[in-house]
Parts: sequence; structure tokens; C-alpha cells
Amino acid sequence: MSITKISLEKLKNEPHVQFNENITSLIEQFSPAQLGLGALYPLYKAAFTNELEALSIIRKSEITPQILEQDGIRDSVFRGFSDAVKSFRNHFDSEYRAATNTLWSVLLHYGNVAKKPLDAETAAINDMLREFEQPAREEAIDKLGLEMWIEKLRNENEKFHQLTMDRFNEAFTKTTHRMKTTRIETDKYYRAMVSHLEYQLLLGETNPVLNECVIKWEAVVKHYKDILAAEFGRKDAAKPKSKIIEVEKLEENKFKVTKS
Repeated sequence: MSITKISLEKLKNEPHVQFNENITSLIEQFSPAQLGLGALYPLYKAAFTNELEALSIIRKSEITPQILEQDGIRDSVFRGFSDAVKSFRNHFDSEYRAATNTLWSVLLHYGNVAKKPLDAETAAINDMLREFEQPAREEAIDKLGLEMWIEKLRNENEKFHQLTMDRFNEAFTKTTHRMKTTRIETDKYYRAMVSHLEYQLLLGETNPVLNECVIKWEAVVKHYKDILAAEFGRKDAAKPKSKIIEVEKLEENKFKVTKS
């Protein structure tokens, strides 16, 4: 018997807190002492308490709704730009199609950045925009008349970044705890507890309380792994195997070879 691993860093803030709230309730239900977690649990609980405080500041921030609204705006601009590029792939002029391919390879590489976590999306858009500054791609953007899309995407991404910085500065005046660092601490002690429980199981100790707790612990982990799977999608998920998809995969591989 063991406890399934879960990529806690991939959970968004709210599910991450909910996951640890479930684990906390579970440990307290069975008693940290009876589970052999008398030394580790207080460290985990303290780290999680700091995480709760950091999330509370985020929840109460007046800037948070503005951030979510701005994220929707930049997502819309990114999708509009992607659609604009995609439409040129069917252009009757081979020169336009060739120019399009230099941009399409970048979009294939980064994928749908609108689905990334907020900060990761900001970084991905910045990286992508830097790639579009390369001479050949700047020339393609100019030929296709997409300069306004690039500028709009840059501006909306910068607005989003500024809002996150404003919220960061707001939070700094209210608490010393930061969501990112407190999450890392919580995860560290969570994994330490899991290792300790598995060590006891490995020794074959007859502890019915431990065994029952691990069964319920597994159920919690499975639930949140399902949340992650639903959010990010499983690799090789069932997709319609059309000729268009197969051609796009071939083109993607071709572009990767060209870039290397």
C-alpha cells in the first residue's frame, strides 16, 4: 500500500488550498499522533496557515476582478491573432503562405497560451513576442499586415502584468506571506508526511488507523488528480483523426526541424 504522487505545483491556488484542507481534516480525524506525524504535522499546518493567509489577501483584493477581466481581454486578442495567421495559410498567393508559415511555426511551438496559468501565460506571450521580433518574422508580420495585432497583444499583456504587480504591492503592505513561497513550503511538508507514512507501511506495522487513513488519503489524491486531468487534458486524448490534423502534425515536425 502506498500514496499516489500528485503534481501539487500544477494545481491552481483555490484547488491547492482545498486539497490541503481535505488532508488537514483527514489527519486531524485520525490524530497526528496515531499516524506517527506528531513532529511533522505542526510544521505542515504552520506552512498551510501561511498559505491560507496569503490566499485570503488575494481573495479580498479589489484588483483581482480587474486581473481576471484583463486576462479575458488578452486571451481574446491572442485567439484573434492566431485566427488571423491561420486564415493566411489558405491564401492563393504562395508568398503569403510562405510568410504565414514562419509565424505559424511559432504558434505551434507555444500552443494555446490562453490555457496556461496566469503568470505562465504572461511569460509565454513575452517569449513569443520576442520570437516575432526576429527579422524574418518581422518581415512576415509586415507583409501580412499583422502589426496592429502584435502591438495590441503586447499592450494587453503588459496591462495584465502591471495589474499583477499592483496586487503584489497591495499584498506586500498587508502580509509578509507570498502565495508562491507558502505553497512551496506546504508542498515540502506534505511530501515529507507522505514519505513518513509510506515508511511506516513499508515496515509492515499493524496500524489499522494508518491503513484506513491511507485509503481515504488515496481517495482525496485521486479526486484532485482528476481535476488536473480535466483542466490540462490527458496526453494523447481521443481527438478526431482527420487528414487536416495529420497534415498539421507533419507541418509541426517540419517546422521543428527547420528551427533546429
